[in-house]
Amino acid sequence: MTTIVWDGTTLATDSLISVNGSTYNHAQKLFQLDSGEWVAFAGEQQEWWEVLEWLQAGAPRNDKPNVSRVEMIIAGPDGVFEMFNKLVRIPVNGPVAYGTGWKWALAAIDHGKSAVEAVEYAISRDHDSGGEVQSVTPRVKVSVPFDALMRDVEATPVTT
Repeated sequence: MTTIVWDGTTLATDSLISVNGSTYNHAQKLFQLDSGEWVAFAGEQQEWWEVLEWLQAGAPRNDKPNVSRVEMIIAGPDGVFEMFNKLVRIPVNGPVAYGTGWKWALAAIDHGKSAVEAVEYAISRDHDSGGEVQSVTPRVKVSVPFDALMRDVEATPVTT
């Protein structure tokens, strides 16, 4: 599968493609969208391409591709988001990691390592992560924490 990491500053990923636990190939897993956002993918490679085309087309709400095994982190001018099979942007507040090496990567982050170092550590422990580390440090707006969003929603009276 893969390891993708956001450490609050840098988005990083490995480059190994594995199929059923066997090394298959190496690939680009970090892409810049026309919008200026960066996206890192984990999961089924064929589904990345479908999602990438959909994102490049502006992510039309009524034209989502049907995917079942995809995880991604999107970072750009509007903030940082995680996205899964339902293709709904979820704001990220703090470090996150996905793919088969996510536990190793988050452990490295917890011990003060950067996103790149976290992916390198995951590669040393996870047999489905490997190859060259790809990374970017995009300009991003800080995401609003979920609890702050909920306080705003709860504090706003609903009128009908």
